[in-house]
Amino acid sequence: MISKAYALLFVLVAGSAKAAPCYSDGDVVTLEGTATRQAPHDAEAATKPVWVLSLTSPVCVLSASTGQGARQQSNVSAVQIIDATPTENARIQLTGKLVTGNLSGYYAVPTAIWVLKERVLSGQ
Repeated sequence: MISKAYALLFVLVAGSAKAAPCYSDGDVVTLEGTATRQAPHDAEAATKPVWVLSLTSPVCVLSASTGQGARQQSNVSAVQIIDATPTENARIQLTGKLVTGNLSGYYAVPTAIWVLKERVLSGQ
């Protein structure tokens, strides 16, 4: 009976070790999804298009520390694309630096990826 309990505990611990990582500001990540153009939240920024990657599956992101030193964890399903014009309406993979927080006048969503590399996975 005790050996069964240890075996179950081992399976539970091993299963939790495979949980998706939680990314922080500045991490280099590879994200997959579909890119679409969106209107920026700031009317003055309307002259420049804003690109957003709708993720295939949400990722965990730790926000920057608050004034009390606590960091909040959230599931993110879309990220703003910075410094790249992605292939629109195709499934793509972007590799780049994760950025959290308000991103100037071109702010569309609270998390962004500063793109280093794009890979098209399926056609438009």
